Amino acid sequence: MKITGITGLLLASALGLAAQQTLAAPTGQTATAPRPAGVSPVLADLQRTLTTANDDISRLRIEKWKCDGSQKQQMIQVAQSLQRNITGALPGLISDAQNQPKSVAKSFKLYHDINIVYEFLNSLAEATGAFGKNEEYEPLAHDATALDNVRQNLSAVIEQDSAALETQLRQATAAPVQVQAAPPKKIIVDDAPQKAAKKTTKKKSSPAPPPAPPGNSQ
Repeated sequence: MKITGITGLLLASALGLAAQQTLAAPTGQTATAPRPAGVSPVLADLQRTLTTANDDISRLRIEKWKCDGSQKQQMIQVAQSLQRNITGALPGLISDAQNQPKSVAKSFKLYHDINIVYEFLNSLAEATGAFGKNEEYEPLAHDATALDNVRQNLSAVIEQDSAALETQLRQATAAPVQVQAAPPKKIIVDDAPQKAAKKTTKKKSSPAPPPAPPGNSQ
């Protein structure tokens, strides 16, 4: 395998940028979910794998690899960037995941950085196999495989946490809202007798004129 100079430089630059972004990432509100019991062993495996990988990277003698000087310099930069991330960024992310075991966001941030480290560690292992010695390549290849297993296990933890959180939110949304019944409207019954209807007065008719007195007939 032959790694071009541009590819090696991009690997080093991207890894260094990822470490800076991880260290400077702001802390905000996080989503939480019940944590499976297996997360502690996953983080313990991660710490052991990173410690071993950092030691194996330190044992590389890239300056003696069978490649040109520019490629050697670029691979040295990749190795140094990996070590800075392993010793500088990842310990804080692991600590956050341990201290906030119910935070899905903290676990995902750790998972994101592990993915980056794995990609570059695997590329460095392949370059070691191509240009370095076998005794350098085998430990580094084993480290890359171990880190891949750890990231898959952490991915499973995050998936379980997210599913549990989603279930909680769904249950909370589906729960019937108990509305307090309004007190019955008070009906007032008026038992008082209705007012007497207004009396109507009958108009008196004019009296008939009295009959004429009988006259003397002649």
